[in-house]
Amino acid sequence: MSRKPAAKKAKRPRKAKPLKAYIVVREVSAVNTSYTEPDLVFASKKAAEEHAERLNRELRAHTNPFAGDTDPGFLMSDEDELFKLLKTFGVPEPKAPKVGYVKWDQWWARVVGELTEGQRDAVWAAFDEFEWYEVRETTLED
Repeated sequence: MSRKPAAKKAKRPRKAKPLKAYIVVREVSAVNTSYTEPDLVFASKKAAEEHAERLNRELRAHTNPFAGDTDPGFLMSDEDELFKLLKTFGVPEPKAPKVGYVKWDQWWARVVGELTEGQRDAVWAAFDEFEWYEVRETTLED
């Protein structure tokens, strides 16, 4: 009498280890962040940060932050801080008009070409409320 060999149990495939992914998104302050669409997804945080910085530099190079008559008070928590910053970095300040208010968009268009990269970066860094590209981390699972 021959015995049948016992059937081997099928091995269960190992569950894949969750992977981290880094998503570059444009943070639009007026929009709920759950609706923000990704630009690109990276496996490397460093590569994602480099891509986001490249996009931010392009954005700063081609954008007047005061377009549409935007007042600094909408871009940062304290407009007086902008004047201090301009003075600190040697950026020409706008002249206060005799009547009305400073036309910031015109001021920016006039001075941006004369600013050093450091001066331009310092002004942009002061803004809280601007549509910046940033990196978000998430986990990919099987």
